Amino acid sequence: MLHPVLEDAISSLLTTWRHYDDLTRRKVAHQARAEARRQLDADRTRVYKLRRGLNPEARELEEVAFSAHCPTLEVPIFLRTSDLLDADGSFACPCGAVVTGTETEAG
Repeated sequence: MLHPVLEDAISSLLTTWRHYDDLTRRKVAHQARAEARRQLDADRTRVYKLRRGLNPEARELEEVAFSAHCPTLEVPIFLRTSDLLDADGSFACPCGAVVTGTETEAG
């Protein structure tokens, strides 16, 4: 079972993709297609980050540096060194919040 936030993000991604595909098929103005593409890329990135943070694949677990409890999502999340925001030990949570090094546990 997927986390409801991830399910919503996937649903939004599918809606955005259909909208972009529709604009492309109708050959609307370039600017409208470009904006739809930017939204599609943003939604795709959001789904990717949520999926990796909540439900990483087996090979992705090897990259996990820390785990932490996300109070927003109310579940454990998996963080990588690539999620590190600064030298103070702050990490980017998949939900968009910042998790400090004091809130993490070694993975």
